[in-house]
Amino acid sequence: MFKRLHIRVLSLCLMLVIALAASAQRPLITDRLNQSGQVTVDAPKELVKRNNADLGKQQQQTNSKDKKVKEKDKKKEKAEEEKINELDEDDNTTKKEEEKKKDEEKKKEEVTPKKPKRQHTSQQTIENRGVGYRIQAYTDNNPRTAKAATQQRARDIAMKFPQYRSYISYKAPSWRLRIGDFKTQHEAKAALNRIKSVYPKFAREMVIVRDRINIWSND
Repeated sequence: MFKRLHIRVLSLCLMLVIALAASAQRPLITDRLNQSGQVTVDAPKELVKRNNADLGKQQQQTNSKDKKVKEKDKKKEKAEEEKINELDEDDNTTKKEEEKKKDEEKKKEEVTPKKPKRQHTSQQTIENRGVGYRIQAYTDNNPRTAKAATQQRARDIAMKFPQYRSYISYKAPSWRLRIGDFKTQHEAKAALNRIKSVYPKFAREMVIVRDRINIWSND
């Protein structure tokens, strides 16, 4: 009996020792009774300090991360602003260069007088005749109105293009109007395009024909 009791006492002592060691390692939590009858649990000061320190470290880390993110955002914004400013400067420089070119062209036009359109005069004489090109600008075979219409068309073209001579001819039953004395087909095409741009309605009936032309003095 005594042995059994002795063993039990020893085992209880061991259990108490283990419990005391475990409680020493754990933070102590005290209970107290409020006036309202509720039990409040208070953590030990060491645990509170440790938790506050951990929270402070976490907050510092988050603050440092936020600062880094803000700094990166600021750097990006500055880089974008610099790019935009560079583009604006390039646009301004190109605009200034274009304005300078326009001003220079205007000055040149003011300084250099425009060449007047070459007009044929009565002082010019036919030096020779040869094969070249003319523009057939109008043909009409109406016996009542053909002559007047041909002459009116010749006057209109002469007013717009005094540098080209007009030739009216009659070959039964038609009246026809031919323009110019062009040595090459290239010259005739250039003149035809100019006349067509002013008289688009009559562009279809205007054609280049091969004809004997007059070679004038001073041409």
